[in-house]
Amino acid sequence: MAPTPLSFHLAPQRAISTLLFGMIWAGVMVVVLDVWLHLGGGITSPDLAGWFDAASERGIGSWLSVTQTVLLAVTLWAVAAVVRQSGAARARVAGWVVLAAFVSYLALDDGTRLHERVGAAFEDSAASERGIGAAFPSYYWQLVLGPVFAGMGLFMAVFLWREFRGSRLWAYVGGAFALLATAVGLDFVDGLADGHPLDLYGHVGSLAAVEARALAWFDLSGPAAILHLSRIVEESLEMAAMTLLWVAFLTHLTRLVPGVALTWTQADPDPSRVLRPELARWQAAAEPGLAGVSEPTEV
Repeated sequence: MAPTPLSFHLAPQRAISTLLFGMIWAGVMVVVLDVWLHLGGGITSPDLAGWFDAASERGIGSWLSVTQTVLLAVTLWAVAAVVRQSGAARARVAGWVVLAAFVSYLALDDGTRLHERVGAAFEDSAASERGIGAAFPSYYWQLVLGPVFAGMGLFMAVFLWREFRGSRLWAYVGGAFALLATAVGLDFVDGLADGHPLDLYGHVGSLAAVEARALAWFDLSGPAAILHLSRIVEESLEMAAMTLLWVAFLTHLTRLVPGVALTWTQADPDPSRVLRPELARWQAAAEPGLAGVSEPTEV
């Protein structure tokens, strides 16, 4: 007797609202745990406290961010597949494929620190000592990859404006772009040398009141405390931006199709496993116990 297919029913709007609520609270908890257990010294073990470091690539915040970006990429690939199945124009399908591929790259980049490695490689090269490389004051990844990211951002803005025109989903996309631009600006200030005129973190952290509170609360200097807090804010903005994009694309996916049915189908036999006609006839005439005997050779 064939098993009965399983049927799952999901209210999309409720599920997406729950996802949005959950991701917001997850982001808040990442910040709270960092300030309490890592920055505030709630855990004395440096290794264990580092797990709650929201600014570290080896902390729980980084894991959450990478996981979220991977799921966002999966959502975009699903949208691209649905748009392709609907018979849409090739240019529209290609646009969604480009978005899915780019977000897949972002997940890879976020998990492997690829953009930072590219920046470090540029810093070690001779190009960083001449021209614009020598004059650039912040992290070199922004100089090398910044134009690429800016170009992709412009493409996304134009493409999604056409896709979401007349829909409130564009507000999510616009909000995400604003948050990402702010995060990049914070990262630019982060990379400035101490004493630079735009080194806001150093200037604010050097204030007497900030120095006193940083020492009392975190046992750190003012600039060090401000720098870490700014990195927490930067990571939180990036996560919030990805959450907004994820909500927008999931909502768009539910509007494209009323539901998804997944059915297991029997795969066609591999050509390499199909017996040659003469061998098949020989096995059919053979005794059952000889089914595993190899093909006889001609004399």
